[in-house]
Amino acid sequence: MKKAFIFDKSEDDILNIDESTVNKETGIDAARIKSTVMKEIKGGKKTRKTSARKIFSIIGIAAAITAVLTVTAQAATGVFNPAFGEFFAGQPANGVFPGADLSVKSDTLDIEFVGVTGDETEMYSIYNITKKDGSNFVDTTDNYCFLGTNANMEVSESAFKKLKLLMNNSRGMGDGVSYDFVDNKTIRAMAVFTDTAGCIKGERLTVNDTETSFYHIDEVLYSDKSGTFLGCTDYMEKNDALIKQKEATFKDNQFITPILGDDGVSRLAVTTVTTIPFEYEMGVKLNYKTTEKNFEESVGKKFNALKSDWTIKEIKAGSFSISISAETDHNNMYDGFDVNDMDNWSPEKLHEYLNIDSEISVEITLKDGTKVKAKGMSQSRTEENGKSDSIWNLSYYIGEDSSESYALDANEIVSIRYNDTELIG
Repeated sequence: MKKAFIFDKSEDDILNIDESTVNKETGIDAARIKSTVMKEIKGGKKTRKTSARKIFSIIGIAAAITAVLTVTAQAATGVFNPAFGEFFAGQPANGVFPGADLSVKSDTLDIEFVGVTGDETEMYSIYNITKKDGSNFVDTTDNYCFLGTNANMEVSESAFKKLKLLMNNSRGMGDGVSYDFVDNKTIRAMAVFTDTAGCIKGERLTVNDTETSFYHIDEVLYSDKSGTFLGCTDYMEKNDALIKQKEATFKDNQFITPILGDDGVSRLAVTTVTTIPFEYEMGVKLNYKTTEKNFEESVGKKFNALKSDWTIKEIKAGSFSISISAETDHNNMYDGFDVNDMDNWSPEKLHEYLNIDSEISVEITLKDGTKVKAKGMSQSRTEENGKSDSIWNLSYYIGEDSSESYALDANEIVSIRYNDTELIG
């Protein structure tokens, strides 16, 4: 029996979803999701995809650091702030910085900026939000969670970056703001920004929001440790009568929602959503420092991946990720897909194209013997003659199942291996 994949059932729903319902009832920005999906489909080429592990890591950052209740801004030299240490194993080369030129606009909220860290292509910022009148957001944080936000974030672009993009506009981007409760009076925010075009440090981050929604878990109907929503989907299909019976008793703000916890457990839960005014604008200069290493000895080395033979053009490593740039005379990964005829593709053909897996994984060895995995998707540009340039942007992980994000000093790397091929070392 063929397995049912959750995205098999949701692709049409994502494209045709009612934005007003989603924005009001769940706090998820449907317009942004639809725009992103349509650009990817109609653009005729693939943008970088992010793995499910990376997505859930980003969403769960704030939840992972709630044990740290108070944080002191660090000196401009940078240290590894304990709030970030709750999420990242290891340490970035230059630590965490306090940000500069902080500005906050809000009639009802106070914001304490905790810190910022990152490298050339990724940035992570944490800030704490409290009410000016000192009152609680919730009476107790037990069984409460956030499932997404409508917060908007922007990172300024220098004249140099704009010129760089005019010369080569190929890029992979991602951003998001996640919230979680530190205590009943404090919401901690994590702002994440990635851009393979780089040029992030020194720019200005601006985040604004108008309202937010948080969910109380009233009842867990189903749970498993798969780390996916497939079991939740199967449970709903097999228990349709029970689901309808429960929904008939719901209040207007109750929903059945799949939730992936920080413990890796997938839960299908009855939840009550509360939406509150949450209006603020926060701006800060991203004054962190980076260390990046270019491994020149890798140039010209060959490896086979994704049905194609590649020749390395460049390998660069930062504190949170490593990029591998390579070229091939023929990229076999998309053979059988005529993007010029995309309008005539069947839904099955479109699904197959959108779910082509371009992820690779390398093993990195540090000077002290530590083994680190780096995983990520490719961003490719293919010419008419079949030649292709590709850049893999790989994030660091450790652990048996590569479940814990890692930060390091690129100068500590002594070996990089892809399968049986030594790329450096």
